[in-house]
This record gives sequence, structure tokens and C-alpha cells, in this order.
Amino acid sequence: MRTFIAIEIPSDVRSALAALQTELRLVGADVSWTKPENIHLTLKFLGEVDEGRIGDVEKVCVASAAEFQPFTLSLNDTGVFPNARQPRILWAGLAGEIERTVEMRNRLDDGLALIGFEREEKDFRPHLTIGRVKSNRKIRELLALAGAHQVPASPFVVTEIVLMKSELHPAGARYTPMARAPLQ
Repeated sequence: MRTFIAIEIPSDVRSALAALQTELRLVGADVSWTKPENIHLTLKFLGEVDEGRIGDVEKVCVASAAEFQPFTLSLNDTGVFPNARQPRILWAGLAGEIERTVEMRNRLDDGLALIGFEREEKDFRPHLTIGRVKSNRKIRELLALAGAHQVPASPFVVTEIVLMKSELHPAGARYTPMARAPLQ
């Protein structure tokens, strides 16, 4: 099954991001917008994982989460990956205790490597994907509006990490929590 480990985003933060998406949609750029209920902070994408290994992955999640106390994040700015010349991902940035998020991701990466998962090669840049750019149509206008938009801080406390199952459907991805690992 297709899986990833994430931090879920509270509904008030998702609502703030949905309002941002609504404003950005007015530009008419060719973007596939992330459904607000699917917006999350991915800590580690695992891809296809045999069901027999899910228990081991859950143990790594629980052990990693237990090393952290709850911490605060908030919305920050907007941007694109990989760059403004060739944008593919439109994201909302995060502020607050970002270093904790990076440490948590690194701890997960270490634990998962011990049970046979590949380590991440790229630097971890915590973000919330709000859209995927499909073409360059009206992209300059979109980037200008996104850059000018003041994203409300909307602070939230991270209290757990979640092992998610991802099912791809014609109407979009469906994410289902399989296990929750509380921070201590």
C-alpha cells in the first residue's frame, strides 16, 4: 500500500489555506489545487509498502514521536518548488519551531533506515503543498498575487505524527490515518 508519515493540519489552518486558494484561483492559472482536507506536512514519503511491514513502520513512528514534546508551527509565506522559472509545486511555508520538525524528520529517517527504507537525499524543507502547477499559463500573475498575499499566521501545536495510507482515485487522492504516534 502507498504510505507516508505526516503531521496533520488543524481545520482552522486548512480553512485559511482554502481562502488563499480561492483568491489565487481567480488568476486562472493552470493549477491542480490540493483539496483543503488533504493538506498536510509530509515528514517522509514511503511509497509502496508491503502490509507486513506496516507494524515495523508504526513502531518507528511511535519511538521517534516519543522523543519530542509538543511544539508550535504557524503559516508563514508562499513559494514554489523548484524555482520561479520552472514552478511545479505551489506551497505555503511554515514558521515557528521548524528545527523540531527537521529533527523529527531526521529521527524518522534514521529509524526507517534501520528497517530497510532508503534515506532521504534532499534537504528537508517543511511546507504545505497547496497546488501543483500544470503549465505556465498565467503563472507570473499567480506568483505575483501569491507573493503579495499576507498569509495569516494561524499558529498550531503539533501533538502527534500520523502514518497515512494514500489511495489514488480519479477524483483525487484519499488519505486514511492508519496509526497515530503521540509526542510526549
